[in-house]
Amino acid sequence: MTTAYEVLPHDGQQHEPSATALHWPRTRTHSPTPAVTCTLGWDLDLLGPVPAAAADLVRIAASAYLADRSARRPTTFARTIDLTVHTVDPDPWNASSGRLAEELLSWLTGDAWHLQAVPAAPGGHRPAPIPDADDVMLLSGGLDSLCGAADHLGDTATRIHLSHYDGSTVIRHAQQQTSAWLSGRGRQPLRHLSVKLCQTNTAAESSSRSRSLLFAALASAMAASASSPQVTVPENGFTSINPPLTAARGGALSTRSTHPGTFARINELLASLDIPVTVANPYAYLTKGQLLARACDREGQSLLQAGAATLSCSKLDGNWYPGGDPTLNCGLCLACLVRRGSFTAGPHHDATTYLVHHLTGAAHQLLLDRRRKDVHDVRQAIARGIDDTDILAVGELPPDTDLDAVVDMCQRGLQELNHVPLP
Repeated sequence: MTTAYEVLPHDGQQHEPSATALHWPRTRTHSPTPAVTCTLGWDLDLLGPVPAAAADLVRIAASAYLADRSARRPTTFARTIDLTVHTVDPDPWNASSGRLAEELLSWLTGDAWHLQAVPAAPGGHRPAPIPDADDVMLLSGGLDSLCGAADHLGDTATRIHLSHYDGSTVIRHAQQQTSAWLSGRGRQPLRHLSVKLCQTNTAAESSSRSRSLLFAALASAMAASASSPQVTVPENGFTSINPPLTAARGGALSTRSTHPGTFARINELLASLDIPVTVANPYAYLTKGQLLARACDREGQSLLQAGAATLSCSKLDGNWYPGGDPTLNCGLCLACLVRRGSFTAGPHHDATTYLVHHLTGAAHQLLLDRRRKDVHDVRQAIARGIDDTDILAVGELPPDTDLDAVVDMCQRGLQELNHVPLP
């Protein structure tokens, strides 16, 4: 089954009448459309004078994200999505850059993507220049994001922290808490830009595997606008590799949001568009515990209190349980277990309140039942270990990857998991 979407500015003319139109407000001052809610207009006025190629990359990535969230995934997992996007310069997207984008989206989501770009008139408003920066760093509201930002507080680089959030006020709150903690602690004033972009109605698809491309595209456009040569994505290597805990979790079934292969593909796409920005993860060979220890060495115990307000949970379903709390990390999904394991790697107290420790009685048992597979898979992985075959099952690694170092790092990550008390 093929689902077709067309994303266009709200005042644009639809090109494919048979496609579902997703109208994007042209500027952030316009009201949300029936399809798209955002603080970033189609003209990208919030990001400054973004070069045309980088701006079109954001339009492509945002359109894919909106289509991804609007198309319900079938029981067979894979979908076919035809996507028409209005761009200032459609030529690269109907040639090699478009094929790279399709392959990247397929790698991320496990779906078949067919991309077509059509011309759209540029907006009449030209944003004023913004101050230059040495780096754009993603600020997701997660623990790794906090630790990466803390690790860089002592340097003299001028930096822009960039966040994306959807309709979830919980994620937005975590990003604000992290930003508030960082403010005034660095050698440079904190520059933090937060972008909201999502479908107006409740998403038909709960997963958001294309979000990493949107995040990278926004950051790359921000970097190009600020003459920055790099985008930094702080993520521990174990989560980036996301080794399959069982044979059934290989390939695209394992999330590849920050996998080294994802960054290699994004950088290839940026190069094809002549956008002079590189996306990189400086913590690719560190476990989450090592990244946490590194940040704590620099910032001390106050970081642990700030860390308690971050979100690592891949579920955030606390509102489904009587007496539950949707702001809490569940404590039992794989992402939460990796988070809990990171605090066992050193003398670092985990001040996080987890849903599994908050619930009682039947609600507590319901959570245990719903996370039974996650816990079972973690136990199985600890028992059998991880080798290079498991790691390569997720997908191809870039040629310059030190596979032995990756295997060693993943084994250390399992050791951290082994110290988490499982129910």
